[in-house]
Amino acid sequence: MSRSASRSVPVALLLIALLPVVALLGSPAAAFVPPSDADGPGRRISAIAGEEVRISGTAPKQARGAVVLQRRSGRGWQPEDDGRTDRAGRYAFTVHVHEAATYRVVARDLRAGSERRPAWVSARTIVRVVDQRGTASAPSTITSGSAAAVRAQFAPARPGRPVRLEAQSADGPWTTVARGLQDAVGAVTLEDSPPATVSYRVVTEAWRGAPAFATAPATVTVTSGGTPTPTATATATATATATATATATATATATATATPTGDPDDTPWVTGYYAAWFHDWLYPPAEVDMEAMTHFVFGRAAPGGGSLAGEPDDPRFPDYPYEPGDVVPGAGSAGVDGTAPDGSGRSIEDYLVDKAHEAGTKALLMLGGDGDDGLGFLRSTYGDVQPRFVENIVDYLVEHDYDGVDLDWENCLSDTDSDAHCIDQSGSKVPAVEARERLIDLIDAIRAEMATRERYAETPGLITFPGYTIRIEWDEAAGEWTHGVPDQYQTDVALRVDQYNLMSYGVGTLWGDGGWESWFSGALHGAGPTTPIDVSSSVEAYEAAGVPRDRIGIGIGFYGVNYGTAVTGPRQSLVDNDVFEFNDTSLSYSELDRLGFLRHGTLHWDEEAKSTYRVYVDEEHPDGYMPAEYPEGGSRSGYLSYEDGRSIAAKGEWVKETGVGGTILWTINYGWLPRTQTNPLMDAVKEAFLD
Repeated sequence: MSRSASRSVPVALLLIALLPVVALLGSPAAAFVPPSDADGPGRRISAIAGEEVRISGTAPKQARGAVVLQRRSGRGWQPEDDGRTDRAGRYAFTVHVHEAATYRVVARDLRAGSERRPAWVSARTIVRVVDQRGTASAPSTITSGSAAAVRAQFAPARPGRPVRLEAQSADGPWTTVARGLQDAVGAVTLEDSPPATVSYRVVTEAWRGAPAFATAPATVTVTSGGTPTPTATATATATATATATATATATATATATATPTGDPDDTPWVTGYYAAWFHDWLYPPAEVDMEAMTHFVFGRAAPGGGSLAGEPDDPRFPDYPYEPGDVVPGAGSAGVDGTAPDGSGRSIEDYLVDKAHEAGTKALLMLGGDGDDGLGFLRSTYGDVQPRFVENIVDYLVEHDYDGVDLDWENCLSDTDSDAHCIDQSGSKVPAVEARERLIDLIDAIRAEMATRERYAETPGLITFPGYTIRIEWDEAAGEWTHGVPDQYQTDVALRVDQYNLMSYGVGTLWGDGGWESWFSGALHGAGPTTPIDVSSSVEAYEAAGVPRDRIGIGIGFYGVNYGTAVTGPRQSLVDNDVFEFNDTSLSYSELDRLGFLRHGTLHWDEEAKSTYRVYVDEEHPDGYMPAEYPEGGSRSGYLSYEDGRSIAAKGEWVKETGVGGTILWTINYGWLPRTQTNPLMDAVKEAFLD
C-alpha cells in the first residue's frame, strides 16, 4: 500500500481463462505417463450461449511451437483449432460457445513404437452455458419534473458490457434515453426525467458474441405532486436453449413487488488498514474503534513466492515451507492462537475479525503489498498454479470468516518495473500486458470461487483493490490542463471490484524531483504542470473512462512527507532541495507527535489544495527543525505536508457532496498516540465521513 523510502539526496527516480499448464515430461519414455493433472478438475468458467471465450496460457519451454486446441467428444478429443506459441510460450485461442464443452491444449505428439501421445497436455477448461437473467426496478410513481432512477441487475455479470435504458410512452416505439456499463456484479443505475407516465426496460447490448438481452418493462407513473410510491421490479430470463432477443418476450416473466423506499444510503465507506505487525505497541487490538470504519482490513497475508518465505519451526508460519500458490501469513505473532487480548485463546487476527462483525463492520484480508509481492502474484498465477492459489485464498477467507479480500497487487504491472522483480517460473520477465491479464483473470477467478462457497451464498464476497492516481495532461485542442486517462487495465479492474481505492497519499500525489515542485500528500485540488496530481482530477479521470463515481474511493495517509530547509512551502523549486523523506513508518502521525514535529514550526492551511502543512524555517528554527534524538548531522526539515482534522474534514465533505464512494486509511495504526492513548485521526475520520 505504501511505497516507503527515505532519501537525504534528491530522488531520481472478455472472458479470459488463463489455462493451467503442467511441466513437460522429460523424456520420450516418460511421455507415455499421463500428465499429473490431465484428469484433474481444471478450470471452470460460465458462458452465455454464443459468447466468445478466450483460452490462453503458457506452455513450458520444451513444448513451445505448434499447439492444438482440442474439444472433448465422447471418450476422445477432437481438434478445434491450430496455433503456435510465441517465444515466451504464450498461446491464445478464441471460441464461440453454444453448448457445454471441455477444452484442453496439447503440444506436438511423440511416438514410441505403436503408441502416440501428446508431449504436453494442459489442464482442462470446462465451459458451461448459462441463461441470461435480468431485473429492472424503478419507482412506481414520481412527481413531474423529477428523475426516475432505474436500477438493473444482470447475470451472469459482464463488467464493462454496454447497457442502455429504453423508454416507451403509450404504444410508441422503444427509445434509448440513457447509456451505461455493467459494473463488477452486473449492476447499473440509469436516470431519466420523463414528462409523462412511461415504461422502462434496460437492455444489455450484444457483446462478444452474446446476444442482446432486455429486462421486462417497469412502469413509472408521473403525477403532479404527492409522495413517490414504492419501487416496481421487473424480472426477465432467457433460457440457453431459446434464441435470446433484445426484448426476450418469448421467455420473459415479469413480477412487481413493493419494497420500502426513501433516501438511499449515501454514507461513504471508510476502509481502514490495520498493520498487525505493529499490534504490540501501536494501536493495541483492544483499542481499535471498529465503529469508525465500515470496512476493516487486516494486514496481512502474501502470495507464495513473493516477499515472505517464512521460517521453519516458527508458529507464525505453521505451514512452512511455502511455495507459489500458497497464502503466506504476514501479520507476525498476530496470527498465532492465544494472542487475543481477551484471553479467549483466539489469535489477534480472529479476535479483530469478530470484533469488526460485532460492530457491524465488514472484515477484509489484505493480500499482497508493495515490493516483492508483485513477483509473488506473478508466480502464483503462473500456469496450473493459479487455480490452487485461488482456492487457497478463498479457503483462508472462509477459515477466518472474512467478508472479502483486498487484492493488493501493486508491482510488475508496468514495463518500467525492474526485471529482477518480475520473473516467474518461465525464467523470463513477464510483460506488463500479460501481468495485467493475469490480474484481471485472478479477480474473476476469486469472485467465481467465492460464489461456490456457503459462506458467501447470501452475501457475496467482496473484492477491493488499491489503485493509482492519474496525472493531469495538456489538452491541445482546449488549450488547458485537464484530467489524464487511466490505462485500460485500470478501468477494467475498477469495473470488476467492489471498491477501487486510490492510493492518493505520499508519493501517490507528489515526488521529489523530475521537474516537480514541492506539493502536498493528498492534495484535494490544484494540480498543475509542476504538481500534476491531485485527488479530484484523478477521480474525474476514472469517471470519464466509464468507472462509476461511487465505485471510486480516495486515500488518506496517516503519515507525512518531509522536505529539506531549501523548501519553505508548497509550489517551490526543488533544484536546491537535498531532503525528500516519505517513509510512512518514520513519518507516521504518531511519530510526528512523539518527535515534536507537531509542536514546532508554523501551522499553515492551503485553501486551494485543502491541505495542512508546517514550515520550520523561522525565527525559532533558522536552520529548520530536527528532533533532539536525531544523530548529529541528521536531516533537517523545512516543510512538512501531513493530514490533520481540518484536511480530513475537507475530504469528508467533498466525498459526500460529489458522490465519491468513500476513503481508505493507510494505516489506522499510525494515528495512535501512545502518550494520550487516543487516535485523533480516526476520530476525525469518523466525524467527517460517518457522523
